[in-house]
Amino acid sequence: MQAIEPSPRDPSRAWESAFATHYCGLCDYVLRFVGSADAAQDLVQDLFLHLWDTRGPRDAVRLTRGYLYVAARNRALKYLRHRRVADAWADRAAREEPPSPAGESPEDWYLQGELDRAVQQAIAGLPERCREIFLLRRHQHYSYQEIAASLHLSLGTVKSQMWRATVRLKQTLAPYLAHARPVVTRGHASYRVL
Repeated sequence: MQAIEPSPRDPSRAWESAFATHYCGLCDYVLRFVGSADAAQDLVQDLFLHLWDTRGPRDAVRLTRGYLYVAARNRALKYLRHRRVADAWADRAAREEPPSPAGESPEDWYLQGELDRAVQQAIAGLPERCREIFLLRRHQHYSYQEIAASLHLSLGTVKSQMWRATVRLKQTLAPYLAHARPVVTRGHASYRVL
C-alpha cells in the first residue's frame, strides 16, 4: 500500500489517512519490542493522541512513516525501561522482610530483648513454690482452682502466692516498667520498653 502524505489543505483528512495507513504496521512493529499486543496497541494509540494534542505546523513531517516509526520505537523502549524498573522494585520488595510495625526499630528490638531477659531473671529469682504457681498461672494458663488441685494446695495459698509473685516482680522490674508501654497480644499484656 502506498503511504498517503498529509495534505496541508485538509488537516483532519491527513490525520485520518495517517492513522489508517500506519496504525496496524506500527502495532506490529511495537509488538516485536514489548511482546504484548495490548501494550503495543496502547503505545501506538498514545503516540497518535500525543501527536494530535500537539498538532501544528510540523504535522506534515510528524505524520510521515519514518517519523511515526521512530517515535513508536522510542515509546516502546521507554515502556520497556519503565517495566524493567517496576519489575526490579517488585522483585526487591518480594525479597525484603516486611516492614516492622510502626515504632519498631533495631533499638526497640534490643530493648525488648533486654526487658525479656530481665523478666526471665526476675521470675527465676522468685521462691520455688511462688515461681511454680506463677508459671502455671501465666504460662500454662491454669485457673487458680486447677493450680490448687494439681499442687494439693488450698485456693487461698495459691492466691496469696500469686499476689506475692506479682508484687515481687513489679518491684524487681520497676526500672524497666517505668519506661515501658503495655502491648496487648491475645488478651495478655506484656510490656515494651520505650
